[in-house]
Amino acid sequence: MTTGTSSLIVSGLDRHRLRDIATGSVTSIAVALVIVVVVGLSAIGPDFLSASNITIIGSFVAIPMLVAAFAGFALLAGVVDLSIGSMLGLSSNVCAWLMVAGWPLWAAIPVALVACLICGAINATAVVIFGADTIAATLGMLVALRGITFIISGSVGMIPAFDPNFFAFINLTAGPLPVIFLISLALIALAAIIVMRTRIGRHVQAVGGDDRAASRAGISVTGVRFVALLLSALGAGIGGVLYVGQLGSASNYTGTGLEFQVYAAMMIGGYSILRGGVGNPLGAALGLLVVAGTSNIIDVKAISPYLTNAIIGLLLLAAVLLDRLRGGDAFE
Repeated sequence: MTTGTSSLIVSGLDRHRLRDIATGSVTSIAVALVIVVVVGLSAIGPDFLSASNITIIGSFVAIPMLVAAFAGFALLAGVVDLSIGSMLGLSSNVCAWLMVAGWPLWAAIPVALVACLICGAINATAVVIFGADTIAATLGMLVALRGITFIISGSVGMIPAFDPNFFAFINLTAGPLPVIFLISLALIALAAIIVMRTRIGRHVQAVGGDDRAASRAGISVTGVRFVALLLSALGAGIGGVLYVGQLGSASNYTGTGLEFQVYAAMMIGGYSILRGGVGNPLGAALGLLVVAGTSNIIDVKAISPYLTNAIIGLLLLAAVLLDRLRGGDAFE
């Protein structure tokens, strides 16, 4: 093979890689985020990127981003966990109830996380071992846990559990950015490295993309999906504990609608609920930032909050259309 031919092949590969990057879901949502920033600067002015507003946006999106870092593994493995919002509510209420009962924070947090892991194991057993429909099984868990949360929170519907040290840590900032937001970004980056650069990530994508082919290749489909659902539950549990620190309380409505917020942002960022093996944690983070930035603009301009749902719905439709135009069959 001549030097000229080799150069042409390398050049063709580079062009192919650049085309994939330019048309990929992460690039699409990154462009959407830039548009949101431009609209924010036009509508609000420089205050949109002020330290105080960045702190508000970072605090708003930090915990959903952390939950998405864990829940993304379940979606990639081809299972949808609709119970993450109720699990987060369970975790926050259990943690707050134990704190009120006199438990130290270091003991209350593990109990709350174990409670969520048990629920995640029940989900995994129903879906993976007994072959139950993923959406039906996790929807049942969603309803059950919401009822349990109402019982724990009592007739008042709220459990005040303010710990000054925990509150100070959760609301600590490094410049304009909340530390909890930076932690969530670090988890997203770690999840992205695992998904894109490790054998574990390839196994998860293979199971979600084609479980039969993955099984023939020697990958434990049952094991991957079981662990993925446990990770999803663990992320929701951690999010619930962090909400107690951030808000100083828990209520029977904590986490309500979180599953739609997280999954909508993940779909906008390139994940697919209908098929596994498709998605990128970085896209999920960008999707959440797009949603948070849009909500912030609407709040600051005192526009009807219902407009946020309309915009998110349109972004979802656009994400589905772009996914279809790309073919949407391969992980990026």
